[in-house]
Amino acid sequence: MKLKQWYIKLSSWEYWPMWILYVPVFIQHFYLSIRARSLFFFLKVNPAITEGFILSDEKHTTLKLVPESLKPKGFIISKNSSLSAIKTLLDKHSILFPIIVKPNVGFRGLSVHRCENEEELSKIDFEKATYLVQEYIDYPVEVGIFYYRYPNEERGVIPSITLKEFLSIKSDGTHTLSELIKEKPRAFLHYKKLKEKFSKQWDVIFPDGEEIVLEVIGNHNRGTKFINANAILDESLLKTFDELNTKMEGFYYGRFDIKTKSIEDLKQGKNFKILEVNGVGAEPTHIYDPNYKLIDAWKELLFLWKVTYKIALENKKKGEEFPVFSDAKKRYLHYKNYKKIALTH
Repeated sequence: MKLKQWYIKLSSWEYWPMWILYVPVFIQHFYLSIRARSLFFFLKVNPAITEGFILSDEKHTTLKLVPESLKPKGFIISKNSSLSAIKTLLDKHSILFPIIVKPNVGFRGLSVHRCENEEELSKIDFEKATYLVQEYIDYPVEVGIFYYRYPNEERGVIPSITLKEFLSIKSDGTHTLSELIKEKPRAFLHYKKLKEKFSKQWDVIFPDGEEIVLEVIGNHNRGTKFINANAILDESLLKTFDELNTKMEGFYYGRFDIKTKSIEDLKQGKNFKILEVNGVGAEPTHIYDPNYKLIDAWKELLFLWKVTYKIALENKKKGEEFPVFSDAKKRYLHYKNYKKIALTH
């Protein structure tokens, strides 16, 4: 089993260690840092985000930048909160099950839960981290929209659009669920977890044509297939996000994770909710499309990191000061310690 999983990962760069993808960016960063006279210019790309390092934006804080009508109902749970206290907050905010529970500072889908009822909620360990609770948005389309705008310009750019295909399997009416999972590489990489999750249905043969959703969290780390959807970009979609960005003072660069009834609705600026706002550490996730070439992914990342440099310099002209080493180090160590403690359970 391990040999087969190893081969699947080896044959597709989307599963390779993250550092391989970012080696060229690291090299470019030092060159840009010399020009900017700061190793940490990237911390001033979005002046409205004053906490965190690259991957440690607080979800609840960044969502505050979004108009209330465009985000799910939600609230923060402090460490060691009791189940009764959480139920009280659910009632206060008029949130019904199912709900989404995730660390307020997350990392690639780790420790994200969809809870169908109180019993599932009670199984979550709230001792190590602060969590964000959100209502579940039951829209059929999940999409990632990467957007940036230079502070001295009125219009922005959308360089990346990603559609998400949740991990699922269609039954052929002949093979058991376990046999179907073994034959689908993307699912087989999560064999152990899926065997535990679907223990009661593991040896069941489902009716021919029935689709079994294996994972409801739309994250690449949990089996979601990312599809390059840049072709759907048009003037109406860009207009929607230009108008949104005018309401987000101090935010110029990042990715919006969105659920919507349809792409056409999103283009018209209706029937969508922004689940998360990811800042300077955001990725143009269309590059993880299985058909995307590594060399092209490198080009995308190098281009976008140069964009961060240009935005940071424009913000500096407007009066922003680049962080000193001690401040940047403090922010980095805070996230490093948080990840070690909170995201390993």
